[in-house]
Amino acid sequence: MTLAFAQTYEKTATRITGPIAHSVLQRLGAIGRETRLLDIGAGSGALAIPAAHSGARVTAVDIAPGMVELLNDRLKPFPDADAFVMDGQALDFDDGAFDIAVSILGVSLFQDWRRGLAEQIRVVRPGGIVALATWRTLPGGGPFLLMARAMRAVFPDRPAPPAPEGFVALSDPLRMERALLDSGLHEVRVEEIEAEWKGVAGPAYLDALRDLHGYMPSYRALQPEERMQVEEAIQSLVDEHAVNGQITLTTRAVVAIGSKA
Repeated sequence: MTLAFAQTYEKTATRITGPIAHSVLQRLGAIGRETRLLDIGAGSGALAIPAAHSGARVTAVDIAPGMVELLNDRLKPFPDADAFVMDGQALDFDDGAFDIAVSILGVSLFQDWRRGLAEQIRVVRPGGIVALATWRTLPGGGPFLLMARAMRAVFPDRPAPPAPEGFVALSDPLRMERALLDSGLHEVRVEEIEAEWKGVAGPAYLDALRDLHGYMPSYRALQPEERMQVEEAIQSLVDEHAVNGQITLTTRAVVAIGSKA
């Protein structure tokens, strides 16, 4: 929820959400100066900032005050863009207030994903566009994927955290399509895409990612000696994937776009 976390996330994790946001923007088609676009669960602005660059009138919302503080700073150059602290499951906007509403890795992780999807659709005008993206498999991409692999290697008998209900419902393309059609959308298109996270390899990887690791619940719960074991496993995985001093981690995501009747 803090600005410190938002800044850490921007430096380390936006590299994986950015490519997904770019893919969604490509599929939205032309975005003009009169386009009213809502970004739900906007995070550090992987979609909101390039959408603002396109000239759209961007409104971004996130439940985390730190993310919103960072994003408002990033959106200062754009007079028609702003960000608010808001729960995506209870949007404080009128019906039909936007031409486009997007949720990148947001709705699928909400406590009540059906309510979040219904709210996203409600605030879009008839004929407007609703777009979602979610991971194909948990825990997602980049450093989160590497941490999960290391935890499994060090603690093979520990069960993985249960997947959120929304992720189970929306991470499969066929289930995603059915959920959007059942919600009243039409002309629904669902695709699987690949997104890459790139970083430095070698010991510099842990130096660059240690702050982010400190925010990961599974890592934070470890004792000091257990953290050392996990970091050794991470370093081994980094070395395994390293090419010319870099590491590239590829993750699949599901992108869906539909129109409101």
